[in-house]
Amino acid sequence: MKKFFLVGGGTGGHCIPMSVLFSEIIKKDECYILTDERGLKYFEDISAKKKILIKNLINKQGKISNLINLPYLFIQSIPYYLKLRPDFILGFGGYFTVPIMIAGWLMRFKIFLHEGNAIIGKANRFLLNFTKDLLTSFENTLIPGKKKDIKNKLVGLPIRINKENKVFNNDSSSDFVICIMGGSQGAQNLSINIAESIKSVQANSKKKIKVFHQCRSEDLETLKAFYTTHNINNEVRVFFDDMTRVLSQSNLVISRSGSSTINEIIYYCIPSILIPYPHAADNHQYYNATNLNTSECTKIIPDDSVSLENILNSINEIINDNEKVNLIRNRLKVRRINNPSKNILDYLESYS
Repeated sequence: MKKFFLVGGGTGGHCIPMSVLFSEIIKKDECYILTDERGLKYFEDISAKKKILIKNLINKQGKISNLINLPYLFIQSIPYYLKLRPDFILGFGGYFTVPIMIAGWLMRFKIFLHEGNAIIGKANRFLLNFTKDLLTSFENTLIPGKKKDIKNKLVGLPIRINKENKVFNNDSSSDFVICIMGGSQGAQNLSINIAESIKSVQANSKKKIKVFHQCRSEDLETLKAFYTTHNINNEVRVFFDDMTRVLSQSNLVISRSGSSTINEIIYYCIPSILIPYPHAADNHQYYNATNLNTSECTKIIPDDSVSLENILNSINEIINDNEKVNLIRNRLKVRRINNPSKNILDYLESYS
């Protein structure tokens, strides 16, 4: 039986793929999640015995805080390496992984990196000095200053899928389901513009619209009241713990463009309107979005260009053009990477 360490924290972009991969690994091997306090909420379904909390000394984001936390994280991880002695250590990016992966490297364990975004992040870029094994989610991941000896392997990104492993996109000619994923990066003006646009679409369409809207907690009650007042069928939540159900029913996604979102769009073959978060590190959300735009499978609206008119026009381009929808679905189906978790494990175990 092999033993795995999966390392990552902070955001769902790092933690959700770890959780999905964990579920695959424990079918026949042993696995531990190493994460921070922000990441714990993404692993609530995993046994406490399999979660290792590595705490920051200072719970703030910033260069000075990171420098202070770095040796603290490094030292905390060493006892777990000595006690559990993993066969494989896989980091999913982000500052949190750097000291823990370096500790593993110094102790002569084999470390691997997974890059979820279409451009490699600063942490993984730095860690390439300690390992050349980079597993990627996108075919043409940008690696500034790429070294010739990097072993760049396309494996895909582990994502949440429905238990039946089927895609059910609603094909009813009378219904149109829109999934809006804003979350903590949604911003109030973004949610309001989208909601106003949907109201206008509903008023001028023969189709009955249903909305799944993930939003900030501050906007929850306002959005619920808005949709209900305008007779739009809705489910508005701060977090959907059954996102596979939502996506399998959706005809259109309006969202930021994190890596998990892009890969879920591809898997479920859904047309999309993407609004990259402008303050994302290395502008990675823009690169993620353009990855879909090259095959004309999405409409990108820059954050500073978001308006009721832009969103309204973009929704109408999809809701009224079945031929375009089918073309997008077929193009996305070709791009789907099957069994990312198996691809990752096959690659790691090739080193056994």
